[in-house]
Order: sequence, then structure tokens, then C-alpha cells
Amino acid sequence: MLSILADCFAQDSVTISKIKALNEKAENFLLKEKSLSSYYTIDNNGISIYESPEHKIKGMHEFYVNVNKIEEFKLFLRNSSFAQQADMYKRGSYDNSVQEKINDSKISVSIPNNSKANTIKNLQGLRIAIDPGHIAGNMEMGNIEKKCLTFKCFGPDGTVDSIAIAEGMITFATAQLLKEKLEREGAEVFMTRTFNNSSAFGITFDEWLKTDYIKTVDSLYKTGKLSLSQKQFFLSSKASKRDKFRVIFKDIELAKRAELINNYKPDFTIIIHYNVDENNTGWTKPAGKNFNMAFVGGAFMKNDLSSPEKRFEFFRLLISDDIEESIELSSAVIKNFEKKLNVKTATVKDALYLMEGCLLTDEPGVYCRNLQLTRYIHGPLVYGETLYQDNIGECVRLNKELDKTKNERVQQVAEAYFQGVLSYVKNKH
Repeated sequence: MLSILADCFAQDSVTISKIKALNEKAENFLLKEKSLSSYYTIDNNGISIYESPEHKIKGMHEFYVNVNKIEEFKLFLRNSSFAQQADMYKRGSYDNSVQEKINDSKISVSIPNNSKANTIKNLQGLRIAIDPGHIAGNMEMGNIEKKCLTFKCFGPDGTVDSIAIAEGMITFATAQLLKEKLEREGAEVFMTRTFNNSSAFGITFDEWLKTDYIKTVDSLYKTGKLSLSQKQFFLSSKASKRDKFRVIFKDIELAKRAELINNYKPDFTIIIHYNVDENNTGWTKPAGKNFNMAFVGGAFMKNDLSSPEKRFEFFRLLISDDIEESIELSSAVIKNFEKKLNVKTATVKDALYLMEGCLLTDEPGVYCRNLQLTRYIHGPLVYGETLYQDNIGECVRLNKELDKTKNERVQQVAEAYFQGVLSYVKNKH
């Protein structure tokens, strides 16, 4: 009898510990707006997600997992497809009768010893996805995206540089260089954009306008995402290329990136961006700031739980280890950014959006932020925002070389990502 009571007490202690850890995780990493706690409960029975605070009051959950099934469900998330996960969520609760065979496959890489250094590679067997941010491969597209710099920069010796940088150019070049480095170490690498100026659809924005724009507008209207007046505007000559990119193309193209990555099922994902000073309006002149930072999932705010898809991703981030693994990966990358680039790591006071839209992690320079890709890409990720392109020194460095893969500063950034990945993988061994 005493043995049974002891077992029950031990089980209760484990359950209480799980519940406490999950509640702390939600508060520390997921809830930028504390009022969003009215969309879920974590208690002795398990985790419940609600469509609205009113549904929570009525006890009408949208999805539920029993506390004893949490670890099993984490394995299901790791090994199932997005379609299977979405179907499971629609069922309203976790049902392991439809679960495929689960294999707990964590990252495991053989690190070579001296006798095998020539035959074993550091990243052998790993699948890595790279997403080169934005799409511009020229200044025209950079202007449409509003992700470019165009100004004169005057050096202390009186020299003048005509700065013309589109962020998509340097993210793609960085991705190319990084891909080569990773593959040399044995990794299999997938890129969401396959050529400069390309989108995740495998074509340029101009080609997409010719082939897919009209049917996309019509589809958005039919699904209620565009009103009739909006549809008429976007099909008229009044809509500029910038309008079409910003309202119609941008979000669906980002969704395509997430879809491609999730279908590939990488061990982890590297999202490459370069930063700018938020206070340097229009980026038509150089600025003085220069920092590194990285984002991971979390920090949900008002309206971020407004759809079943968003609530599912909130639930996934809560129950899986994706945030914790992403913080570890991002920290390894950030440390190498600072070391290799000689650029400081941003503190929360160094940018307004870090204070207003992010949550701190325990790792310097790594912030939870609910961006479209940090929300929808599954598995560990690093969303890198390295150095400020408009910094008075960086803009001159990045402006050199028409072929950005030959740009020394871009090469240094690629090397910093690469060394960060190596550090992360070695720590997982």
C-alpha cells in the first residue's frame, strides 16, 4: 500500500513539475501580451487551447492534449507532416491511433578524431534549410520591396561612394557561400530561393505577375481575404507594382517559404537577413549604429491568436522543444557574428522593436519575436539579422564587388554563420 502511495506521489510530482515548466515557458517566451493567457489552460488534466476567451469560460476547447500524452505528442510533432498535424488539430484532441510510427531522432553527428579526420565530416547526415531573405537581385526590385539603400557616402579623405545595395542581393550571396561551406562538411542543403532575384515560387516577381497574379487576387477574394472593392482596385491600372507586392505577393510568398522548408523537414533552418537602423528614415544616408541580433519564435501579441492556424503554431511552440533548440542554435551564431565581424550584440535598448515587439531570452542578442517565418517554420531555426547595412562603414564595404559572393564582408558573414552551425552541432554531440 505504501509503495502504491509513493508511486502516485512521484507521478503527481512529475505532473506538477511539467505543468509549472509549461506555464513558465508560456509566460517567458510566448506571451508578449499577457491577456493572451485567456486562450489556453495548463493544468493537471493537460493543455487546452480555446478559440476565444469566451470559449475558455464555457470550457469549450478547440484542441486538447492529456498531460500524460505530452511527450508522445512532441514526437508526433517532430515526425509528422504539416498536413497530418493540421488534421490532428481539427480533430480537437490528440489521438495516437492515427499516428505514424515514431522514431525519436535527435541530432547526432559523429565528430572526427585525429585518425578519422580525413574520412568523417562534421555535418555528415544533417539536412539544413537556408532561406535567403527578400528577393531583390537588382535595385529596381529592391525599390519595390523597399529593402535597399541608395545614397552618396563621403569618406574622411574626401572620396565619394555611390551606395546602391539591395538586401536580397547580399542575402542570396551569403546563402550561396554558406551552402557551399555546409556541403563540404557533409550536410545536405536546401535553399528556398534558387537564383538571384528569384522568389520561393521559383520565378521572379515580374514572372509571377504575368502567370499567377490575377488568379491569386481572385482566390483571395473568394476566400474573403479581399473585399470586392479591393479586388477591383488590384485588378485595375491604379495598383502599382509596390501595391501588388506589399498586399498580394509578400505574405503568400513567405508562406511558400515556410511550406517548402516544412516539406523538406530539415534538422534546422537558417534564415538570413541584414539589418538597418530603424531611425534612419528611408535609408537615404549613412548612420552610426551597428549591431547583431537573432530572432526565434514566440512573443505573441494582440490578434496573433486570431485563427486556428496561429493558435496551432502557438500550441506547437509551447509543447515542442523548438524554441529551446532555436535559442541554442541562435546563440552559437550570435557569438560568431560578434567574433568574426567585430560588431556588437544588440541589447534590448538598442532598438525600439526589441523593447516593444520581443521577449528576452537568457542568451545575449537572441530574442523571441512572432515573425511569419519564426511562427510557421517547424524545428530549430535562427533568424539572423547581422550588422547594419546603412552603417557608415558597412555600407562602403558591402557596396564593393558587383558579384556579392566575392564581397569580403559578405564572405565574413557566411563564415560567421558556418562557424555558429559547427559550434551548435558539436555541442549537440
